[in-house]
Amino acid sequence: MTPRAPTTVWIVDDDLGFVWWLGEIFTEAGCRALPALSCEQAVSLMKQLDVGIDLLVLNPQLPGVIRMLQMLRGADANFKVVAIGKIPPVLATAIHPQANLERPSSSDSISRLEWLTKVRKLLKVVAAAATV
Repeated sequence: MTPRAPTTVWIVDDDLGFVWWLGEIFTEAGCRALPALSCEQAVSLMKQLDVGIDLLVLNPQLPGVIRMLQMLRGADANFKVVAIGKIPPVLATAIHPQANLERPSSSDSISRLEWLTKVRKLLKVVAAAATV
């Protein structure tokens, strides 16, 4: 039996430190994490690198989110979406996330182990949503 390829996770957010930190957590959870600082950069990198997408973790407040999702979904991509933070009601139906991930505030004490546990649970929730 051939081993299953790791889940490819694109993390799209304009906070460079958060993107890299969260990418390390997803990598530690067994995923292949790829960062992008904007929707345009994510689309460009996906085309350049010819890398698929299993899970899109994105900041719904970024410019171009709807356009990016339409383009990716139009390519018959079968991926799941996780929103970082709250989704504005006007975007909720267009984004249609399988889960949400709350960004830690600067005053939060951030435990890497707690976040690793949180990401592993998130991956299970998204996997369960894929089988429904």
